[in-house]
Amino acid sequence: MKDRQQTMQQAAETVVRLENFPASRIPQKIVVIYLVAGTLWIAFSDRLLLAMVSNYEQFVNLQTFKGWFYVGATGLLLYQLIRQNLRELTRYQEDLVANYEELESAYEELVAMEQELQDNFNTLQDQQRRLLETEERYRLVVEGSNDCIWDWDLRNQLLSFSRTKLLLGYEEDELPETYDAWASLVHPEDLENTELISQQHLDGKTPYFYSEYRMRNKWGEYRWIQSRGKAVWDAEGKPVRIAGSHVDVTEQKRLMREMYQMAYYDELTELPNRTLFYDHLKKIMGTHHRHQEQFGLLTMDLDDFRRINDTRGHPVGDQILVEVARRINEQLQDNEFVARSGGDEFYVLKPRLLSKDDLKGLAERILKAFEAPFGVDGYEYFISASAGIAIFPDHGTDRDTLLQHADVALSEAKTAGKNKFWFFDQTIRDRITNWMEKEKDLRYAIQRREFVLHYQPIMDVKGNIVGVEALIRWNHPQQGLLSPFFFMELAEETDLIHPIGAWVMESVCQTCRQWKMDGLPPLTVSVNLSSMQFRRTDLPDWISQMIHQYGVDPCQLVVEITETAAMDNLSHTKELLNRIRALGVRVALDDFGTGYSSLNYLRSLPMDILKIDKSFIQEMGNNPKETFIVRQIIDMAHQLQLTVTAEGVEERAQWEMLERYGCDHLQGYYFHRPMAEEKLREVLAKTTVHPLSEAEHQQIH
Repeated sequence: MKDRQQTMQQAAETVVRLENFPASRIPQKIVVIYLVAGTLWIAFSDRLLLAMVSNYEQFVNLQTFKGWFYVGATGLLLYQLIRQNLRELTRYQEDLVANYEELESAYEELVAMEQELQDNFNTLQDQQRRLLETEERYRLVVEGSNDCIWDWDLRNQLLSFSRTKLLLGYEEDELPETYDAWASLVHPEDLENTELISQQHLDGKTPYFYSEYRMRNKWGEYRWIQSRGKAVWDAEGKPVRIAGSHVDVTEQKRLMREMYQMAYYDELTELPNRTLFYDHLKKIMGTHHRHQEQFGLLTMDLDDFRRINDTRGHPVGDQILVEVARRINEQLQDNEFVARSGGDEFYVLKPRLLSKDDLKGLAERILKAFEAPFGVDGYEYFISASAGIAIFPDHGTDRDTLLQHADVALSEAKTAGKNKFWFFDQTIRDRITNWMEKEKDLRYAIQRREFVLHYQPIMDVKGNIVGVEALIRWNHPQQGLLSPFFFMELAEETDLIHPIGAWVMESVCQTCRQWKMDGLPPLTVSVNLSSMQFRRTDLPDWISQMIHQYGVDPCQLVVEITETAAMDNLSHTKELLNRIRALGVRVALDDFGTGYSSLNYLRSLPMDILKIDKSFIQEMGNNPKETFIVRQIIDMAHQLQLTVTAEGVEERAQWEMLERYGCDHLQGYYFHRPMAEEKLREVLAKTTVHPLSEAEHQQIH
């Protein structure tokens, strides 16, 4: 900038000198000099020459030279004068051109500087505009948001929180702008922790201040306030000011509590739910593992609670569950924990177990609490409970194992008669392990079609074959041929009885169709139905579908049910049996005498055949009472127009006695053992077969 100023000054001086240059006086100066020089030469040259030369001739000659000398001298003088002025003029012109160029360069720089200044000015204006917009937005955000700005002057202990006062219902002048005024509103339980958090930030240990605490409003209620802030430090590192915002989060806190309640507590009983129980169990397992201590886990549920829901409705059941939760809670002592797993199942934890008797006492107290009836809407309900107990770490060191073993013990308690508690032990473990292994094999058996059907002939009293009973066998890869005794109970417990039963019925229908195609006599075939299958409301439709699919004559099929299955739901049983008999299929009551043996259901149930259990037949001849009972059963069944079949005939004497008593059909090892279908074909080829007569067909239809 200084160089440009010097250049401009020099250019200005050059212009001034050039303007002052006397270019117009040069001719005048020449004329004046010429006149002066000529006058002086004319006036004094001759005198000077006369003084120097006395000879006239020389004087004349010198006069000529004098004239030429004058011309040469004046010409040289004029030349020097003009040349000097022209050189000076040229120098001025050169200086002027140079200065002009410098001026032009300086002008360009000035133009550039002016543009730069204009750009800087525009930038400053834009920044000022944006600053105003930012300030306006900040003002609108502060005024339009729920945030209440606060500012704490640490040096003077002045704390400005005007909007927070308004939020809490106070007027601006009701409370002073001081730290003590703010602290007086904070809940006493929250103040110490809030001050600790703020001090940590002021000490530079945290990047910002954040705390949630309760503040008292004008009406004495406490509101949850979320406070954020940032401190400013001076050059020495001392905090001088901290500012931030207050937000009322009372509603958010309420919603969070509700969400926590929904996530971790049972809505009906308000007990901890399974999720919270798992979390609590995990903590207890960690603590007891570190201290090598025991604790007990009780899994319990209500006995036959489904019956109340089915007969009285879920509202009644829910009220009972609430009362159950209350009674269990009343029996708990310090640190004992109860949770609802779901349905009518509950968990109870007893930490720091000193002996097994502690768990026994807890279980006895809880079960005793169920002795009093449960009153709902003026009715009383007597309900019992069963419990399974597992001990950490004896019965499991992880959650799933411990719960599984407690469930196993619960199942054992129910099997033992309900209203009991049971400790898990190794015997149960081994049995469960075996049960699980057998279940796995049974599932594979269904997939691999390892089941086969054997047939045991049913005879008339003359020794003729009148039908067969289809009996399932499991052709186990390692254990060989297994009777239903080894797997039927497991199949019912695991619901595998349905695919197994479907396979049996379909196989029987296929066999009947094949016998018909091969020209064999139309023997009746009896098929056993389990109690689980008999609970199906679509059972008659399913049987009808099988009959029509394979073209089987319905009167060729007999379904056998046990007394237990028949009495499970008498009205349901009557409806199903009527629908089955309407298809033309006959119904047999199997193992009569081992269950209820009620004359009432014999009279009311629609049946065709009564099969006397083998336990009565085997005692005939040795026990007069058994003989009398068998004879009375036969007479009674005939009075009810039922065909009688005696099972388990193993001696000739039994056959003869049954013949005398009028028994219709016989079945047992004395005649034939159950055999494969190929073997049965051989027997049928050698033995007299007496299938149903046309009259019997008509009677059935």
